[in-house]
Amino acid sequence: MFRLRRFFASVALAASGLLISSCGMLDLKEDLENVTEGYGYLKGSASGLDDESVILVGLFENEPDGISVVRARSVSPGESFYMLVPKADYTLLAFSDTNGDFTYQSGEPAARIDDPTINWFSAMEGQDRVDYTALEIQQIDLASATDLEQHLDLSMSALLAENRIAKNFLRVVSWDDEAFSAENMELGMWQPGAFQEKVGYGLYVLKEFDPTQKSILLVHGINDTPRIFEDFANVIPDDYQLLLFHYPSAFPLEYTSYILNEALDEIIRRYQIPQLDVVAHSMGGLVSKGMMYQADDELMQKTRLFISMASPFGGHSAAAAGLKWSPVIAPVWWAMAPDSDYLQLIDTVDLTQGPSHHLIYSYSHEVGGEREEDDGVVTVESQLVESAQRNAIATYGVADNHVGVVTNPCTLALVPAILQDGAGQVTVPEC
Repeated sequence: MFRLRRFFASVALAASGLLISSCGMLDLKEDLENVTEGYGYLKGSASGLDDESVILVGLFENEPDGISVVRARSVSPGESFYMLVPKADYTLLAFSDTNGDFTYQSGEPAARIDDPTINWFSAMEGQDRVDYTALEIQQIDLASATDLEQHLDLSMSALLAENRIAKNFLRVVSWDDEAFSAENMELGMWQPGAFQEKVGYGLYVLKEFDPTQKSILLVHGINDTPRIFEDFANVIPDDYQLLLFHYPSAFPLEYTSYILNEALDEIIRRYQIPQLDVVAHSMGGLVSKGMMYQADDELMQKTRLFISMASPFGGHSAAAAGLKWSPVIAPVWWAMAPDSDYLQLIDTVDLTQGPSHHLIYSYSHEVGGEREEDDGVVTVESQLVESAQRNAIATYGVADNHVGVVTNPCTLALVPAILQDGAGQVTVPEC
């Protein structure tokens, strides 16, 4: 609880100008300057001769002794995709995977683009934040006449062998993994670029991934890690496997939610899992809704339940204050501010046809305490905005604070009941 209160207190203080010389703000300023100077987005769209086959796209860095893959993605024809990349000299290779083995064979429609178009942040003058709709698109036109010289293996086994590509994708971890340390948590909030280089986005598992087993995705909130779910995980039935999404708190929610959608797309396309349920705490609910806004029909059909806990669907006033008064702006604040473009966008997600949204809100400053206007961090009003309630098939109030709601006895009783029968409101005695 302390770390979240400290974070929002820091934003409030920054808003009044009292943290201009703080280490956190100076770290954030320097880190964002490094990201601006050293990174950019490749926004691409691939089209081929076969609208049914998945297209595999690989971005390769040109090195003195050849090329090495730095990003890889499976996409649908015509789908826009993004890659956050450091400055380097690149070649893009792509092919239509007509036989579904994720490996290129001569004759499959392909494309090679030397020096692909990348939208470098340093060239985006006069912008406080990235306008994703305005990014220049690298069009990738596949042709049967194009014959790639390289052996191109973008199967998951090959990508996992390339440590820089898929080091955090379905990697088996424990709850005390170094990636989830307090140091890395702070890094994700105040030095997200450094976090990206040192740790990176991750979708982890606690045991070897089984594509035949039902999955539950756990999404943490701001200035936090998957460790918040350690005790919560004990009530999840054994016939589920856990997916732990880990991300830097300060990066834009537009990109973080895209990365989550991308990772789930890869799981669906490569493994065809039978079922996915999503459990999110705090800002993780906004990340999850953003993922659903971008999700294709197949992913949405696989996603059965969405359980949110203490999520600020109406935004947070501290983020708005930070945008107005802070000398340095964390990119995440643009989305977290009430009435932001991002919040308005995810408000349009229609969950009435699924996944079934079970909304848990917290309304006290202590376990079993009196009803308050907030849970110590997020207001009840923000958790219960009209659009969120309209999309939820059930709403549950828990008398606890913002962090305590995750392990509150009522929550720990509600969630297994929801997982067993999530078609409507469930009831738990004394809750």
